[in-house]
Amino acid sequence: MSRDWENWDVGEIANEIHSIWQKSPIENAHRQELVDIVLGHVPATAPSILEVGCGSGLIYQKLIGLLPTGSRYMGVDSSLKMLNIARKSFPKGEFHFGDGYGLLFEDREFDVVLCFEVLGHIPEIEQFVAELLRVSRKTCIFTTWPSESQEVVENYETIGNVQFLHRRYSDAFVRKTVNCRKLESQGNIESVKLRSGGQVYIVTRTP
Repeated sequence: MSRDWENWDVGEIANEIHSIWQKSPIENAHRQELVDIVLGHVPATAPSILEVGCGSGLIYQKLIGLLPTGSRYMGVDSSLKMLNIARKSFPKGEFHFGDGYGLLFEDREFDVVLCFEVLGHIPEIEQFVAELLRVSRKTCIFTTWPSESQEVVENYETIGNVQFLHRRYSDAFVRKTVNCRKLESQGNIESVKLRSGGQVYIVTRTP
């Protein structure tokens, strides 16, 4: 697969985007809404959590102090510059290089798997979603930007003279993508509309 859409390490764009995320009250409120949703689906005793596409660690910053004692958080990202920001900003965190198209973890290794604001920036999400579901033991929570009229609507957005892929998905397309995996012990798919206009999907798996 060509990865010409993966521009997070171009120039200083990672620092620029991190600064936008930090300073924007809208972005801050969006992250808080996501964290509140996560906390409603975290096991009560010491869960293991994987965030795929952890970026500069801003979900970690809000989440880590609210988790039960003994919880483990790991963040992975394919952007080395975003990871450098996360490691410098949160030296106690666990942030590693990782590719969501091929996660180097065992099946059902993490109680909860998170993936926020990633699927809209990548092509061919089927394998990516399959990997998120594969490594989740209890719950997988991910976001998309919704499309009301077509299964997939694709365009580009420009941030700081750097172009990023921007894809929207219909609810039917996302559910079909999840259901086609036919995972053992797959449970319900719940969706919640975010105040930002995005959509969060919560896929639960039975014991």
